[in-house]
Parts: sequence; C-alpha cells; structure tokens
Amino acid sequence: MALLRVTPGPAGAGRHGSRRAFERDPLGFLLHQRQYGDLVRLDDSLYLVNSPALAEEVFKHTNTTYSISRDLLGQETDGGRASEELALWMRARSLAGRGLNRTSMRAAGDGLAATADRHAQGWKARGGTIEAIPALEDLTAHLIAAFCLGPDTGRVPDLLARFQDALLPPVLPLPAPWRALRARRLRRANRELAAEVSRLVRRRRTTHDGDSPQVIADLLNAAHDDGALTHEGATGIIVANLFAAHETTAAALAWLLLLLDQHPGIRRQVRDEAERELAGRLPTATDLPRLAVTEAVVKETLRLYPPLWLIERTVEEPAVLGGRPLHPGQRVAVSPFAVQRDARHYDRPDVFRPDRWTGRSPGAPLPKYAFMPFGGGPRTCLGSHFATVAMTLTTATLTSRYEVARTPGTTPVFGTRTILQPQGLVLDVTGRPGGDRGPAGDGAGRASQPVGGRAGR
Repeated sequence: MALLRVTPGPAGAGRHGSRRAFERDPLGFLLHQRQYGDLVRLDDSLYLVNSPALAEEVFKHTNTTYSISRDLLGQETDGGRASEELALWMRARSLAGRGLNRTSMRAAGDGLAATADRHAQGWKARGGTIEAIPALEDLTAHLIAAFCLGPDTGRVPDLLARFQDALLPPVLPLPAPWRALRARRLRRANRELAAEVSRLVRRRRTTHDGDSPQVIADLLNAAHDDGALTHEGATGIIVANLFAAHETTAAALAWLLLLLDQHPGIRRQVRDEAERELAGRLPTATDLPRLAVTEAVVKETLRLYPPLWLIERTVEEPAVLGGRPLHPGQRVAVSPFAVQRDARHYDRPDVFRPDRWTGRSPGAPLPKYAFMPFGGGPRTCLGSHFATVAMTLTTATLTSRYEVARTPGTTPVFGTRTILQPQGLVLDVTGRPGGDRGPAGDGAGRASQPVGGRAGR
C-alpha cells in the first residue's frame, strides 16, 4: 500500500508533522481524525470518511462515481467505468462470487477442516513452533487454491507465495534501477502464477466428472463456453481471488489465535462448543449454524482487526459527499479499522467481546456499514464469505485438537505495510491430550496486550 501523504486535520501541525505522525502510528492517526467529523479533508486531494452512511455511498457507487485506480500489480489504471473490459471483468467477478456463496461453500467446505488439521499436524511434527503469518498463509493458500481449482492445485500455493513476496512494498524508497528490477520480478511472478492457473483451469474442463462439487473454475469454464468471457478473463479472476482471499484470511486467523491466547475463558467456550457439537469429528460446512460462539469470535476479530484497514477510491466524476463537492482525480479513503471502533456504534469498542454478536438486540441494529471488514458495494472483497467460513472451521479444528499459544518472550506488533497483520507473532502448537475428546488446560494467565505500538489504544 502506498504511503498516504496527508496534511493535518483542523488541529494539525503542518504537512510534514502529520506525515511523520502517520508514519509513526498510522492506525492511531486515523483514529485521531474522527474528532473532526464524518468527512475530514486531509489535503487538496484526499478526504477521509468516518461515517458508515458516507462509506456506503462511496462503496455502492464504485465503478461509476468512484473507481479503483490501481490493478493487482499496483499499476495505475484509467478507471474505465463504462468500458467493455470493466463490464466483462464484473461479469466474471459475479460468476466467481457465485462460487463463494453459501450453497457452494456447503458443497466444498467438507475438506477445509481436514486441510487445516493436516497443516497443524505438520507444524507439530516440525517442532511445534511456527511464525504465524507465513504458516497461516501457506495453509490458506492451499485452502483457497483447492476451492478455486479442485483437488489438483499444482504449483499454485508455492507460486502464490512468490507472487505475494514480489508484491510486498519496500520499506524505503528504491533507486530507479532497483524499482525496475522489482517491477520485472513482479511481472514474472504474475505470469508464472497465471500460467499455472490457466493450465489447471483447462485441465479441469476435461477432468471434472460433474458428480463432484463444482469449484470456481467450473463456473468460469461454463461462462467461457457460453461466450460470456475469455479464458484469460477467467484466469485473471481466479488469480485475483487467490491473492485476495488467502492473505486476508491468514492475517485474520493470526489475530484470532492471538486474541484467544489472551482470553482463555473465551477459548474455553469455543472448545466446549466444538466438543459438544462435533463429538470428536472434524467440522464441515453443515456444522456452521451450530458453531455460533466460534462464528462470533471470528466476527469480533474482523471488527477489531480488519485486514483491509484502509480502502481508497478515486473520484471519477463530479460528486457531492457529506455536503462537500468532490472533483475528478481526488481520492476518498475509508478506514474499517477506525469506523469499527467507533463508540457511536459499539459499546466499549476497543474491547474483545464476541458476545456482542450473539446477544445483540434485534431492536438496535447496526448501521449497515458500521461493520465492513472487506469493504462493500460492487467491488467488495470476493473472499469475504470464504474467509469467514474458513476461519470458523479452522478455529474449531485448531482449538479442539491442539493447544495454540503465543511463544513466551515474543511480542507481535502492528504491521500495516499491506494488510493489517500481527508482525512477529510466533505460536507454539502442541496436541491436546485426547484430541478434542477430553478436557485440557486453557492457557490461563496469557492475557497480555496483543501487540506493541500505540494505534490509539
């Protein structure tokens, strides 16, 4: 994510002071801006939205009034809101979204927990201590690759990791020759991933027997056969899906495991629910309605630590937002991290309280966009439903069958270079006596603060 060049709110101390404040503590800076209102002008080209209603207006009108100005490789795009290319992309995107809805998730979800269990067994066999983000990204890469492409995922998980490494922005500005080398490396990683996905999509066309559950590749192949999109378009949608879903899901899982380590009583509730509802077996997607506590933990984690902590749109045509005129070329930023910690919408908003989702009064509904961990509108993250289902099943599996605890002496910190991650989180993974069939310790006493840094906490 490019560094925001911000100027102060009404009580700021100058362009450079605000930029330094953002660099030191970007999350705390965003939280601080809420005092200036629902729409804050940070400089001549950038506005910050602090209201669910205004966030809804921006997200709902993406592709028309507002646009996404960079592609997956971080390259500038023309916005092209009425172009044929955008129309084809959105059609393919809609088909992929159909593959991530509840019906398809129930058909394909039976293998998710088994994959999580195999990875946890591997972590335990290799010594039981893992660096959380890489290990969970490897897990979620396999989960989403199988969901998109079927059992044969080829080299996709490894190539996806290489592509993600190439996308990671540098800590410091690079000299021009190094920028060119980085761009070539990024394009090469993208080509290799796209070529492998393309091969597997074509292979899926001839190997899928029609009796096994459909995956996203099957839906896109059918659309290609009907002339609704090109093979290249189908490949591009799957590549985008792979990247978006696996990275965000891994980050959210890391936060969730850290929070459960801090709150042993809530971890006990999750474990008790799994033991009661699953009776020793792995969970499947059909178990989701009975895993209400686990699902609430997932939702509360996404509220406190949304992977997409800042979402930006570019103004495409003259508009009025919150009573202020906007002009083409200006930008509007929405921070789910800040909006989802607003005391106007949540009681004790900085506290981890999963029961706020299980016991919420139907007479006091949240504003629609007071909870938006994956954005919203026509360009909402396609992996949002996959992420919540995969997180719920993985959490039930890991909590019931393993002890997962933060390694003593390690202190994770907020990472905001791309998505919101607990950088430096190291976990110890051990088997529970009796698996998920009997009681075990709950790790009481591990209730330290989740991360270093300020972030307005």
